Amino acid sequence: MNFTCPSCSITLQAEADLAGKTVKCPGCSTRIQIPEDFGPPPPDDHDTSASEEVADDYYDQLPELNVSSAPAGPHPSSVNIWIAGGIGLLATFVWFFIMFMLPARETAEEAHNIGSYLRELFTQRGWPQYVTTLLMFWCLGILILKYVNLLKQRRAMLIQALPTDISEEINPSNLKEFHEHIINFPKPLRNTYIVNRIRKALEFFYVRQNNPEVAQMITAQSEVDAAKVAGSYSMVKVFLWAIPIMGFIGTVLGIGSAIGGFGAVFGAGEGGDMSQIKEPLLNVLGSMGVAFDTTLLALVFSIILSFPASGLQNEEDDLVTDVDEYCIDHLLKRLNDGGAASNIGSDAGLLKAIGDAMASKQQDMMGRFESVQKDMSKNLEKQTDNYEKVATAVEKQLNAIGDRASGYEKTIDRAIEGQVKSLSEGIQNLNAVLKELNGKQVVVQKKGWFSRG
Repeated sequence: MNFTCPSCSITLQAEADLAGKTVKCPGCSTRIQIPEDFGPPPPDDHDTSASEEVADDYYDQLPELNVSSAPAGPHPSSVNIWIAGGIGLLATFVWFFIMFMLPARETAEEAHNIGSYLRELFTQRGWPQYVTTLLMFWCLGILILKYVNLLKQRRAMLIQALPTDISEEINPSNLKEFHEHIINFPKPLRNTYIVNRIRKALEFFYVRQNNPEVAQMITAQSEVDAAKVAGSYSMVKVFLWAIPIMGFIGTVLGIGSAIGGFGAVFGAGEGGDMSQIKEPLLNVLGSMGVAFDTTLLALVFSIILSFPASGLQNEEDDLVTDVDEYCIDHLLKRLNDGGAASNIGSDAGLLKAIGDAMASKQQDMMGRFESVQKDMSKNLEKQTDNYEKVATAVEKQLNAIGDRASGYEKTIDRAIEGQVKSLSEGIQNLNAVLKELNGKQVVVQKKGWFSRG
């Protein structure tokens, strides 16, 4: 649903649920009310004619797109850290002016006075408190600039970047009109996520005239924007790291001063007069207060800054996602890389685009298939080498086992042969003795100490 700003005449668009609400115009910052009745949709002036010309000849006759006239500038996520530093310095000066205007503590009963406590916390705890406060306000200045920039980027989402009154379809023949509409936006809008993304997509489409490639380009640009958003918060992360470090430096200084003051306490107590210890001991306690208060202030500042920093980064990531959705809904759906040929009644452009896309995909698939085939061949060669090595090792083991078996067989044969030979000789000797006896009686006489005879 579209409507026009009455001040700068820029065409805006909004969802139906925003009807009747008041918003700021992203072009002139005038507060305008979104009309409740958007009226009928614009007529379709898309004119078609019939001809048998070839698409390639028609592309050569397309109007030249002046890409050099496109606005250039820093990335939409970037902010000037030096302006943020000036804001932080001014805020620090005002803050300490307020702290010095608070009442000082004069008696011990005023210890619970919040004004006196804040004055002592910021003005009587040494130079680390001043540096910590400056870093905190500097980081806060960056977050404020990021928040203002995010509001501007959100307002830019109301722009009708691709008006339908030019044409419902975006093709090479009317691409120049859409491009001139984009680059002629007011200066505050020329460096926003939505304008940059669509401008680059149209210029890429003018060069390539291929819908799938434009979709890939938009995806790549989305990744670039997301990386830029993450990088734009690097200085914030540095400050969130440096503030606690300053607190720890103040702690080290306070503890060091306190340890050095104990010498004066011990020297004052040698005389036995406890009243002389009071003043050196108060100095030691004051140094310990510096140590603890510097860390306390740094940790509190870190916690205070962490929540808005994380919230702003998430919001900016969501903005990049919204720009992606806008490009899908309002750009990719309307792109027609064969529109130049279809406008003159020929399908040659469409067939050429389909053929190019199929050829590109087929070439990519064949390349991947060849890569897989090469990997499989290398793996098969490695497996074959491993099989050969295993077979060689097994063969060596079998040969070794055969040699050992042959050795064992020969050893056993020699042992059995020796035993059989010894047994044969014993049997022969026994036969000879039996032949000599030949039925003779053998008397065995027993002799000894107790024998007779």
